[in-house]
Amino acid sequence: MGKTPFFKVFQLPVIWYSLGMNKPLQTFLDLVRINSVSGDEERISLFLETRLLSLGLSTKWDKVGNLYAYLPGEGETILLSAHMDTVPLACDVEPLVEGSLVHTGGKTALGADDKAAIAAILTTLETIQSEHLPHPNLVILISVREELGLQGIAELDTALLATVDHGYVFDAEGPVGTFITAAPGSSKLDAIFLGKGAHAGFSPETGISAIQMASDAIASMHLLRIDEETTANVGSFIAPGSRNIVCDKATLSLEARSLDPVKLLAQIEHMKACLQEAAEKHGGKVIIEEQLLYEAYRLDTSFPVFTCLKKACANLGLSYTERPTLGASDANVLNAKGIPTVACTTGYEAPHTTNESIRLDQLMALTSLVQELATKEETV
Repeated sequence: MGKTPFFKVFQLPVIWYSLGMNKPLQTFLDLVRINSVSGDEERISLFLETRLLSLGLSTKWDKVGNLYAYLPGEGETILLSAHMDTVPLACDVEPLVEGSLVHTGGKTALGADDKAAIAAILTTLETIQSEHLPHPNLVILISVREELGLQGIAELDTALLATVDHGYVFDAEGPVGTFITAAPGSSKLDAIFLGKGAHAGFSPETGISAIQMASDAIASMHLLRIDEETTANVGSFIAPGSRNIVCDKATLSLEARSLDPVKLLAQIEHMKACLQEAAEKHGGKVIIEEQLLYEAYRLDTSFPVFTCLKKACANLGLSYTERPTLGASDANVLNAKGIPTVACTTGYEAPHTTNESIRLDQLMALTSLVQELATKEETV
């Protein structure tokens, strides 16, 4: 194809770095040093737009801050997508490069979720321009507030993606070369239990404990791993108050997710019933707010796009794997909007924790995969 993939030539990270072929790594280190907690992405947004403009792309924004960029080419139009925000743990990152590993020494999360993908995309665009590589029409979408339940992509302007034939979202844990065939839908519940305050010593029997109601509701629920396709969780339980007062208000935040929409609905209805029954049992009230966060999808692996992915992995010497996941990504919304999109693993490990890391060979493999997909000659 007239291009040299990073991964096949420089298979030893130390050699790759010492020879100065460190563009993906340097870009990645620059990115993770920029704070971009969900909802506070302005600084990294400006950095990314400046970088994209310097590479000759045109850019646009939508009303919520998702960044779009365009590089005209020949033939089909391919979407390359990642998200710019991080969890709060990836703030004030001081990355460490030790041997073949990039990490933080346990001080913070690294932010490889999803800045490794952004580094790979930017490096690919730079290579395309500097080496004058032929390529299809490319659309880049870097979303905001992904870590808050895909909030940014949920508000995307589909008119800005009208020409896209298919897309790739680079945002999943695991070694590069794995592709997501199905992802769950998810709904959340916010429940407020309202009881009756009373003095805990003089007259506790006249009170109705919101904590007790909420606790009974949780105890009666099927939670965590429901089956191979479904999970459910209580994310927070908030009931501030004094120990000598029967608590009159408690708030629960819950979610359920499933690859099967019928199972998701059944789990949500079960959780709502537990909430209502606990309130009725103690003579209190519960206010429940329900919201579908995103829809499940399942891709047909006979689609030509999977043939392209298999060829790309074969060209790079990567093992090819397909699997479903119970984690969501922007691909959920893009598929729901009618843009066929495959979520691709990105090579990072232990995201959202202070143990988050990425190996240099994975960062190189990711960059090579993005370049292969962004410059391929065959048409889907």
